[in-house]
Amino acid sequence: MKNLLHRLGLRPRTSLKHLGALTLLALLGGALPVVAQASSAPLPGKVFKDCRNCPEMVVLPAGTFTMGTPEGEVGREPDEGPMHEVTFDKPFAMSRYQITAGEWDQYLKETGITIPDGDTRPGRECINSKPRYPQGPRQPAVCMNFAEVSAYVAWLSIKTGQHYHIVSEAQREYAARAGSTGPFPFPFDEGTEYSIATHANTYGPTDGYSYTSPAGSFPPNAFGMYDMHGNVYEWIADCEHTDYTGAPTDGSAWVEPNCEALQIRGNDWGEAPVFSRSGNRNNIYPQTRGDWIGFRVVRDLPSKG
Repeated sequence: MKNLLHRLGLRPRTSLKHLGALTLLALLGGALPVVAQASSAPLPGKVFKDCRNCPEMVVLPAGTFTMGTPEGEVGREPDEGPMHEVTFDKPFAMSRYQITAGEWDQYLKETGITIPDGDTRPGRECINSKPRYPQGPRQPAVCMNFAEVSAYVAWLSIKTGQHYHIVSEAQREYAARAGSTGPFPFPFDEGTEYSIATHANTYGPTDGYSYTSPAGSFPPNAFGMYDMHGNVYEWIADCEHTDYTGAPTDGSAWVEPNCEALQIRGNDWGEAPVFSRSGNRNNIYPQTRGDWIGFRVVRDLPSKG
């Protein structure tokens, strides 16, 4: 189950060079009044929103962490090494919840964009950007492909006058670890060998959910981030790489022109908790839509002034 590229029997039809049309559409359709930029960078832990229907952001601190996993970690795969230090030389903000269905619906309403259907498995279809299971406005948005995520980020940047972008793989692991070094930033459930049901929505009903849970249903980590280890997988900006040899050390996304597959992070409500580990990696074709994948956003912060 490590490689999700063949999970749905999909084959790549296009490369990333064809993904610009929806981004352009968002730029043209999303030219809305902007919010004045802040005069100084907020402190780590600060929670803010740039508009009423914008995602709730939390400021993450500058710092250095070790990306990757040690060879003895249960569930580790070769693509999780070599371990290496990554340094963020200034704070940045990340949406502390996965983008919610309510936020996504507001975007579709304001832009008039229609999302094509996707996934043909009975009971798992994506129809008009919605899953077949019940979905309230506080559950994570799902059923969008990478181009549609890119379009949302472009629209949000124009709407607010701020620089939003898709989360890099290093940013995502840094936020998930929140200063921890083990497989999770929390202990396993008491009396169990490998269960995280009190901290994350993964496979089975023990955590209280048989599909996605509302944002904030489980405790946050030390950085104030929610659902970093379950609920839905998350789109990441980085191209697929078989390991970390040559990876950036500044926290930026690792991309090349026309990469056919992308990294994803986190875990979903239907997978085992071993895939929820802070350092676990997975990959996906950019054309994929599913009721098990959503996304977060990152926003650049002004320098201290």
